[in-house]
Amino acid sequence: MSKTLIDRPIYLMVNYLYAFLATNFFFLLLISPFIFFFYFADFTVQNILLYYVSLLLFGPAFAALLKTMDKLVKDKIIQPAKDFWTFFLQNFKTAFKYWLIQWTIVVVLIIDIYYANLYLPILSPIFLIFIGVCLFISCYAFPILTKFEVKIKNLFVISIYSIFRYIKVTLLNVSTLVAFGVIFYAFPSIIVLFFMSLLSFFIMYNLQDVFKLLEDQFSQTDSK
Repeated sequence: MSKTLIDRPIYLMVNYLYAFLATNFFFLLLISPFIFFFYFADFTVQNILLYYVSLLLFGPAFAALLKTMDKLVKDKIIQPAKDFWTFFLQNFKTAFKYWLIQWTIVVVLIIDIYYANLYLPILSPIFLIFIGVCLFISCYAFPILTKFEVKIKNLFVISIYSIFRYIKVTLLNVSTLVAFGVIFYAFPSIIVLFFMSLLSFFIMYNLQDVFKLLEDQFSQTDSK
């Protein structure tokens, strides 16, 4: 039986490429203030407020990107503009609340590291570990808030639980995020940011089995 057009490899390849580029563009549009300051203002404690404000929309933008990539993983085809902006509005409130908390904590820790290096260097690694903990939590919090309706408090609890319950997936996704961060730091180019949708696709692909297990657990809890 002959393949339909949408099942042909060349069509799928072009569709995926278009989806990655289009959703990346929307993501970059939302964090464009950060991109501007990144190139025209040094990342220093004196400029930390600029970076703090410029990245406030990162949370909702990243959540929308993850949800759109989740749909691409499952359906193999999306409407980039329609899906991205629909999910952006749909998850905006929860994603913004969560990111506001996490980003504020991270910024405070960055400032703590700065002053610790000046007056008490021994504390710097401790603050750095706390930032690492925030990264681990975010690896689950963002994907989970796009899949389930949860309160912020429960989101933190479920994310921390998932870090240890699904340790292999945790290490895989965290290592991917760290590698991306290192590449961006070493080669700070806007081109690197175009990998964000690919990164999000990879994360959501790895979490499909985790989502099924969490959904089963939520179903059992609701039935009690």
